[in-house]
Amino acid sequence: MENIKRLTLHPIYHHMYLKKYLFVAILLCTQAVIAQDKLIAAGPTGDLYINHTVKGKETLSVLSRIYGATPRQIAAYNNLNANSVLALGVKLRIPLSEDNLVQQQEFATSEPVYHIAGKGENLFRLSQRYYKVPLANLREWNDLKTDALKNGQAIVIGFIGGSKLAAMKADAPAANTQVFVKPPVIGAPVENPPLKDPNVMDAAIDGSREMKKGEMKPLTETDKFFAKAAADRAKKDADAAANIVPAPVPVDQFKEANKVAPTEYRISEEDLRYVPKPNDEGYFGLIYTMDESSKNKINKAGDIGTFKSVSGFSDRKFYALLNDVLPGTIVRITTTDNKTVCARVLGPVPEIKGAPALMMRISNATAAALGKGELPFSVTITYLQ
Repeated sequence: MENIKRLTLHPIYHHMYLKKYLFVAILLCTQAVIAQDKLIAAGPTGDLYINHTVKGKETLSVLSRIYGATPRQIAAYNNLNANSVLALGVKLRIPLSEDNLVQQQEFATSEPVYHIAGKGENLFRLSQRYYKVPLANLREWNDLKTDALKNGQAIVIGFIGGSKLAAMKADAPAANTQVFVKPPVIGAPVENPPLKDPNVMDAAIDGSREMKKGEMKPLTETDKFFAKAAADRAKKDADAAANIVPAPVPVDQFKEANKVAPTEYRISEEDLRYVPKPNDEGYFGLIYTMDESSKNKINKAGDIGTFKSVSGFSDRKFYALLNDVLPGTIVRITTTDNKTVCARVLGPVPEIKGAPALMMRISNATAAALGKGELPFSVTITYLQ
């Protein structure tokens, strides 16, 4: 009898164990699929990022509009050239900062960013790690009654501020393009959809286009040839009209008409002695102001870093390194919060292996005067020629 029981029960237990393990495997696979759809924060504190797999015809500009980081920041973070073409399926890291990881859902299409809790973590630690997000927000977003967290629990810690474009879906057209559909030949006439304004199209993404029979179509090589020929002909006619020799003018009359009044500078004795002032533009600010009315201004914008210098903290003599500008040139540096200083260019920016490409480097005293301690940061510079 015992032998009969064993022979009967053994297949039953075996079948039960198989069902149990199959259920666990299905549960794990389901969690993995769900995790793939979430934006998961990774990296150590201070160097946070999320992973992104390139889809469709995504560019650094498209990713910038989605995730709120500049194309230059994304390229530098992944050791890419800012003009790189992204291959399908390439995995990129998108840097997270206080600028793009926001503490409210700004758009209906904004997406939550999650943190996978580790053993012993709590909401206070997450608040400190993710730019001091309020604990009340964390409790509300995650419907929590306590600050303790379970190991492996997915916690919303903020939102990506940029709009999530439809182009990111594998089966959707590019988000910043408009699809134009021809009206059917048979049946009642259908009004054409509104056409995209060609003056506001992004040529880098949309390509060169023109209006043809109610549709926006790419320019053919023949169209480009004739367009260039017409532009060259118009330029030639304009140059010929500009080179028409006018009637001769008497020398005295010419000199009188083209006489340039001398520029008068009034500099006080106090300015000549220059006493450093906490909120002025520094030692070179007066020289820049003297030349500002008589020279052309050139503006540039970009990210900058610093270099160490002992000068500038007491005498406010600020210095900078800048490419394609003559040493000795004085530039006015303006931050995004409208703080300005004037610095003298010492030479070009040195190329440092492994460092991000920067428009300019300034002395640490210059950065301190601008109130900037976190690097790199964006500025606008103006210099005179």
